[in-house]
Amino acid sequence: MLAVSGGAGSGKTTLANGIARALPGTRIVHLDHCFHTSPELAPVVAAVEGDGFVIDFSDPLSLDWDRVRDALDAGAGEDTRLLLIEGTFALLPALASVARWSVYVDTPADLRLARKLLRKAGEGVDPEISLRGYLAHGRDAHDRHVEPLRSTAGLVVDGTRPSGELVGQIVAMLGL
Repeated sequence: MLAVSGGAGSGKTTLANGIARALPGTRIVHLDHCFHTSPELAPVVAAVEGDGFVIDFSDPLSLDWDRVRDALDAGAGEDTRLLLIEGTFALLPALASVARWSVYVDTPADLRLARKLLRKAGEGVDPEISLRGYLAHGRDAHDRHVEPLRSTAGLVVDGTRPSGELVGQIVAMLGL
């Protein structure tokens, strides 16, 4: 198993997809699909738009570990050459301890934010909402929960480099 982590907008998903193209038989587990969906089960923060609270997806306690286990089990079939788990929290101890390889995508905060805003705009989401969330809690949450995972990675890659270059570097490390 390969665990790929980094901040929101660092290039994790692009990198994971590139590795999967380079190594047929790679199955990707996207941690973005493994969060709690009910605010009663996860940490919440004040909504940046309107009243009320929303799930704080920048807190690792928002992960639904039953969904994570189910996704890993589903991905670990006989025909799986490489199981790749990617997400902001892919290097948490519970996941990193079972991964043979680990990568942290290190990307400057301004570039991560710009990529996230462009992605959200492309999804039809008002980028102002993402920007307000980043300023209200996302920036601090990254420093508190994500950046410390960098030191646990077996390989730290520069998220400003071309994706193809990074894929080649990681595929060489894997030796598959």
